[in-house]
Amino acid sequence: MSDAPAVKTRAFRDITQGNLNHHIWRLSWPIMISQALTMFPGVYDAIWLGQLGSDAQAAAGITMSVRMTMISILMALSSGSGAVVARYVGAKDRDGADAAALQAVLLMTVSSGILGVLGILFARPLMILGGASPAVLPLAVRYARVIFAGLVAIEMVPSVGFMLSAAGDPWVILNMAILSTGSLIIAEPLLVRWMGIEGAGLALIGSNAVAMFWGLGLLLTGRAPVRIDLRRLRVDLPMMGRILRVTLPAVVQRGTPNLAMSLLTRLVSGYGDATLAAWVVTRRVLDFAMIPGMGLSRVAPAFVGQNLGADKPERAVRAVAFISRVTLAISACVLGLAALMAPQLMHLFTHDRATILSGAQVLRALAIGYLAMAWNYVFDAAQAGAGDTLSPMVVNLIALWLVQVPLAYLLARGAHLGARGIWVALSLGWVFQAMLMWLRFRQGRWKLKRI
Repeated sequence: MSDAPAVKTRAFRDITQGNLNHHIWRLSWPIMISQALTMFPGVYDAIWLGQLGSDAQAAAGITMSVRMTMISILMALSSGSGAVVARYVGAKDRDGADAAALQAVLLMTVSSGILGVLGILFARPLMILGGASPAVLPLAVRYARVIFAGLVAIEMVPSVGFMLSAAGDPWVILNMAILSTGSLIIAEPLLVRWMGIEGAGLALIGSNAVAMFWGLGLLLTGRAPVRIDLRRLRVDLPMMGRILRVTLPAVVQRGTPNLAMSLLTRLVSGYGDATLAAWVVTRRVLDFAMIPGMGLSRVAPAFVGQNLGADKPERAVRAVAFISRVTLAISACVLGLAALMAPQLMHLFTHDRATILSGAQVLRALAIGYLAMAWNYVFDAAQAGAGDTLSPMVVNLIALWLVQVPLAYLLARGAHLGARGIWVALSLGWVFQAMLMWLRFRQGRWKLKRI
């Protein structure tokens, strides 16, 4: 039994019984809103960076591409900790869930701090590896050093939020997203006009810091589903080991697409800064269009993890089946609308005609691929919620390194299709990956996973 003092804590969200569809919608709509708010800074940032020119857009795009590759370990930690916490929640073990949350936050803090220091020290070579042209490189280095200086604040918000969503409480990440977005809306116009591209980075860091301290405050005061008791602040190696066993395959699984995107961004950069800027803006538009599907997919770990903890694997299967069907239908509608309005959407972010025309072509070419990606997210998240991060890792390795990346180079350079070959390869790779992940989930071996 816990010897902690009585604190007013939120009850665990029990989704192991009752109406399944009701639970899914109750958990998914706050996550959808928080996902929209999480994606909004990227879109808002693109609008303001557009005021500084296409070089600023390209610099930010390369920085974020490199950053996404480097933070793969943090993405894996949030996935691994969410799976462990959800399993304890499903088993009604509050002390176990609290202990897992504390060790997860310690791992996230140390990891993001180390990555931030490395990013600052090696900003220039990292931007060169990312494909920055001579014109873009100085801006990219300046922006990257600011972003990596505040990496702890930027990454703790989604990491902690994902963990608590897996515990069955999406309201924490929703409130953190509201705080960070509200702060950014106010800060970015002021700081960009005052400091240029560095101001955009500082606005992103400051807005996330506000949300981070609020979320940590909930954990410390016991107003979240799990609680951090500072009197128990110590390294718990067995619990860390439990989290890391789930996390380590996920590092590769999360890192491979991020690394692939970095390589492909470098390939795209060879076709000119206008094409690179179009690629950067298009990805942000399509990521925003994916919000409904991603929001729905993010409830899958909670349903799988908690129902496995409660020894109800078939209930988890039914939940994932419903989530996948709804995700596919909603994503098809949203992405179809984005493809129809491609030029108008691009015009929101840039007034450069070449970038608008190129971006509209990219957006339409990638719409089918993003639809497959949305479907893939559901089964990927479901496997992770079961603690099976090895299967998604293997699927990612096959789809990316045997299909997507080689095909992109083959079509772009070997077949002389240029940038169009890259867009075709991306879509085909995502479709192939989605099919593999669906087949793996249907095999059902995740039901036997022990944490």
